[in-house]
Amino acid sequence: MQHFSIWSNYHFTYAPLWKHKKQFCFCLLVQAVMFVLTPIVGMMITSMIVGSLEQKISIWNLMVRILIAFAGYGVLNIIKGYFEAHNDGQYIEARTEFFIMDWIAKDLSISMERYEDEEIHKLEEKANNCIFTNNWGIEGFLRHNLELVESLLGLLIYALLVGSMNWKILLMLITMSTVSAAVAYAVTCYDQKIKDPLSEQYMTMSYINREVDNVQGGKDIRIFGLGKWIIGKYNQAIQKRRKLYFQKDIRVYGSDILDTILDTVRDLICYLYLILQLSNGMRISEFVFYLGLIAGFSNWISMISKSIVSVSHDSNMINDLRNYLALDGEAETGVKVDLSSGIEVVFEHVSYRYYGAEEETLKDVSFRLAPGEKLALVGINGAGKTTIVKLMSGLYLPTSGTVFVNGVSTRELDRIDYYTKQAAIFQEPFQTSYSIAENIALDEMYDSEKIWKVLTRAGLDEKVRSLAQQLETHLGKDIVQDGITLSGGEMQKLLLARALYREASLVLLDEPTAALDALAETEIYEKYHTVMQGKSVLFISHRLASTRFCDQIILLSEGEIREQGTHEELIKKQGAYYKMFQIQSKYYHDFL
Repeated sequence: MQHFSIWSNYHFTYAPLWKHKKQFCFCLLVQAVMFVLTPIVGMMITSMIVGSLEQKISIWNLMVRILIAFAGYGVLNIIKGYFEAHNDGQYIEARTEFFIMDWIAKDLSISMERYEDEEIHKLEEKANNCIFTNNWGIEGFLRHNLELVESLLGLLIYALLVGSMNWKILLMLITMSTVSAAVAYAVTCYDQKIKDPLSEQYMTMSYINREVDNVQGGKDIRIFGLGKWIIGKYNQAIQKRRKLYFQKDIRVYGSDILDTILDTVRDLICYLYLILQLSNGMRISEFVFYLGLIAGFSNWISMISKSIVSVSHDSNMINDLRNYLALDGEAETGVKVDLSSGIEVVFEHVSYRYYGAEEETLKDVSFRLAPGEKLALVGINGAGKTTIVKLMSGLYLPTSGTVFVNGVSTRELDRIDYYTKQAAIFQEPFQTSYSIAENIALDEMYDSEKIWKVLTRAGLDEKVRSLAQQLETHLGKDIVQDGITLSGGEMQKLLLARALYREASLVLLDEPTAALDALAETEIYEKYHTVMQGKSVLFISHRLASTRFCDQIILLSEGEIREQGTHEELIKKQGAYYKMFQIQSKYYHDFL
């Protein structure tokens, strides 16, 4: 974790604004000037009215002066209000246009190994807090810095005016306000201390929010009566968050008490001094004007103190965002895979250990998937099958050993390009709440004729043709109310159509049919076998009937290859594979 200076964070935040939104920067400056000018004009109007009364001018002249003054004052407020309203929308636009887009791009480009790391998730949550709030983080930095500029400008003008009255009073005001600012800074330091514990509680609450909103999980929640348990977990996070905030609030309360005492002493001294000056011949109009200046001076100091605290807090949040954006993404440079002879994947003494794990998940694994070959991985849960899929796909890099793709190590591959050469179907079907066509093409631009062809090959064309909107039918009801839900078998056929549309040379199937019954799974795998001719395919399945048509089968156990061969060879061997097959023989007796 790198700590960036506040000046560095200023450059990070304002450089893109100055480059692309200079007008917004000028509008902020105008707003600051108008913010300071307006109360000064208001005090001048009050002083002018009192002075006019002192001069005993006619009522009509007084009314004319007041009308002119308030007309000008009204124009100033209209201009001030316009820029405040204009800039308010620009804050949000700047945050979304320049910073949220960077966050999304990083979220999509970070390697899976890092993305699955708990510490990275914590950092992501803190970066999320920086860019998805209006009053803190990036947008807060913009808003609070404007407040800081306004208060500094106001303080400068008021200091010049107060100093012209008495420099000792000015020095006293500055000294007391500095003490107040130092106490406020101490509160900020504590706020930084509790940032990580707070982030953990917000992560918990965000997780529960997602799970409660999950339609699939909703069935289990209701059937198992998990409502009270989930609410209890949520309440625990709230209580921990509340305790942290309480400790902070105690410090804030103490700071506020000190501010109140200092303000009282400061105002008392200043008022006594002005009353003394009044008795020594100061005009009442001057008395009113300086009284407003002193009260305003205290407000500017208070604003500066609060703005500095807020800016410091925002800067710390920007540190989190910048550290997240600085994480290495997947390189778009490297060797591109030559597909002229198909795809060959070779594991050479590959081992893999997950971050924080005590032992390796894979241990010295070596095998070869030849171009156009179908390879099945079997084994109990935790054997390392999914880890092999992630290593073969390039999502993971080996802890030791090498994975070669057409002779090139995955460490040297252009992995972004390699992803375009493969299609993967995992246990949890990936679908978007958009049209069937977009779910197959995974793009809003698609070839309708090609989509119908792959739907036919996948066996889903009749289903889609029966729908009122056919290819334009949405999956799910997140966006439109007339969206549909496909059955498990239909979803598998859609995923098959997606793989065919992609024209991938490598297809990875990580137990995609785990939720289907044995007969439905066999039907789907036979479909895969038929339409995937000429492609390199890796199958993973708990049910061994789906492996009989594969060119070779690898049995994994505790991260090591125990057996390898064809279905017939392993049955004849009567080893671990044969025993597993015997257990499942009530489903597969026709193939023994």
